[in-house]
Amino acid sequence: MNWTDDFAYLLQSVNTQCGPEGSSPRLLANYIDVHREHQFPDLDGVDLVFLGVNESRRSESRMNESGADAIREKLYTLFQHGPDIKIADVGNIAPGETPHDTDHAVKTVVKNLIDRNITVIILGGSQELTFSNYAAYEILESTVNLAVIDSSIDLGEFRESLSPTNYLSKIVLHDPSYLFNLSVLGYQTYLSDPESINLIEKLFFDAHRLGTLVNDLRTTEPLLRNADIVSFDIQSIKNSSAPGTGQPNGFTGDQVCQMARYAGISDKTTSIGFYNYDAGRDIHGQTAMLIAQMVWCTIDGFCYRQREFPLFSKKNFLEYKVHLPDGKDEMIFYKSKRTDKWWMNVPYAGGEQGKMSRHHLVPCSYSDYEQAGRGDVPDMWWRTYQKLG
Repeated sequence: MNWTDDFAYLLQSVNTQCGPEGSSPRLLANYIDVHREHQFPDLDGVDLVFLGVNESRRSESRMNESGADAIREKLYTLFQHGPDIKIADVGNIAPGETPHDTDHAVKTVVKNLIDRNITVIILGGSQELTFSNYAAYEILESTVNLAVIDSSIDLGEFRESLSPTNYLSKIVLHDPSYLFNLSVLGYQTYLSDPESINLIEKLFFDAHRLGTLVNDLRTTEPLLRNADIVSFDIQSIKNSSAPGTGQPNGFTGDQVCQMARYAGISDKTTSIGFYNYDAGRDIHGQTAMLIAQMVWCTIDGFCYRQREFPLFSKKNFLEYKVHLPDGKDEMIFYKSKRTDKWWMNVPYAGGEQGKMSRHHLVPCSYSDYEQAGRGDVPDMWWRTYQKLG
């Protein structure tokens, strides 16, 4: 029995064609080792894995269970560009006897993959599966950061059963806790409970309104660069870009593709989920194609990762020191010589070997450095300082 047997039994083969006969060898389909019947991919040396999950029984609108394969049909017809990476598609996790069984399967598979330094892209299912994905990170023996792209803040009622509307409260209050930071990107105020917004503030997490982000989408880059787990709610996309979401307002197709690339290029991100896609409401396959393009952008970003986190060699970075208004303390910023990306150093009493050491270097932007230069402490610096303390 080889190591794949530890979880391969949980997965069904892919039920879609990889690409049309006689198609170009540059199609993405020809770069993917796909799980076919009686043929499981060899995962040695694999960089990225696709994992389909067809579980939506907790959702009020039960979704079509062919969602993952509908996305694949579009994805496999796209062309591969950039450096070659090794990609495998391990197939689909079918709904278990109960949703809890599916949760366990997702956790088991993701845990095995990230433990072997394989980045996971989850396709399909309802968004509470983010909780199952999060639970897999207990193997890191360290806290992690979660970024959620959503039109609402799904804290809901903790005492109720796990659902797409309260999964964040299950994550936040999970014992033991592996969560260091939560970022909610693109929430719409009229769709979000004021108490949820206030709770995010009290816990020193961060939530960002749709209107603020779309005015300058580049502000999402440091937030996604800081995330270990990224969860996309397809319902956060406006209906004109993604038919079937029913949302008059939301991100556009090109905006979510850009954010997917930010997630893909982040050295820190090790799992990305695309949830709440309903193939039954996607009459002409436009939404499936958009998700496929989001996945393509994730892959494209992954191909150009620079391996800058953690900051292995200070010689590749410029250091800037800014004195705080009290005249006693200073803030330290680092700028990459290769990518011009910025980080800020947040003091941490535990030192470089402490449990929270991976969180004291926080991705930021040049505007954060400018803000510090004016004597104002950036919000993310302050929030991180409160949690490290």
